[in-house]
Amino acid sequence: MSRAGAALAAALCLVAWAALAYIPPAERIARAVAETNRALGRARTLELEVSLERENGEELAVGPLLSDPNGSARLEVKHATGFVERQLRRGKALEASRDGSPIRDPHPLLAPLFLLQAEHGALLQTRIAELGGSPDAVALGHEGDHDCYVLGGKEGSASYWVDQESLLPVRIDLPGGVRYRLGPPLMHDGIQLPGSITIEAQGRSALRMQIREARAKTAPPGAFDAAWLTR
Repeated sequence: MSRAGAALAAALCLVAWAALAYIPPAERIARAVAETNRALGRARTLELEVSLERENGEELAVGPLLSDPNGSARLEVKHATGFVERQLRRGKALEASRDGSPIRDPHPLLAPLFLLQAEHGALLQTRIAELGGSPDAVALGHEGDHDCYVLGGKEGSASYWVDQESLLPVRIDLPGGVRYRLGPPLMHDGIQLPGSITIEAQGRSALRMQIREARAKTAPPGAFDAAWLTR
């Protein structure tokens, strides 16, 4: 190959690499993700029926999960051994109780599913910032079979991973080594949600949450007040 031909080939490779490496601004991705949330029926307060399982499929607990797009969620599950555990998430703060008594260091069962419910891009960026991510940061990542946009950053901050093509939710990372891997989607009465959530936290056994049902729900007054944990 001539020197001119080699230079042309190198230039074409550089252009191709630049095209592949292009990352849209976080604002644009967040806006598209929010549009997807609305289209798939989940940009509203939702009540889910869930079960918790060990990785071998052994069922540990069942109960309702209530999640609000404004950054709050709560979970109440009755464990197979008889006790009732409640968890309340407001932004990055997670509180819990067992039979009405506070738990100091709960297993983080309650994923911030309100990221999947944000109806506007700016609201999604706000939710990411509240969890400890950078609202204007976006990177590329790979999770399973998914090439992802990573909103919030990848270096130990909160981040929300979505498939680059479908914008399906794939993963949520929180500071401190907590990770929620979101399974393939299922439809529930016109609402598309992950069929399961694998919960990983440092020093704890992985658990899987199965989403059995989902419906739109109006949250009652005080639904996300701290007093709910102990009453």
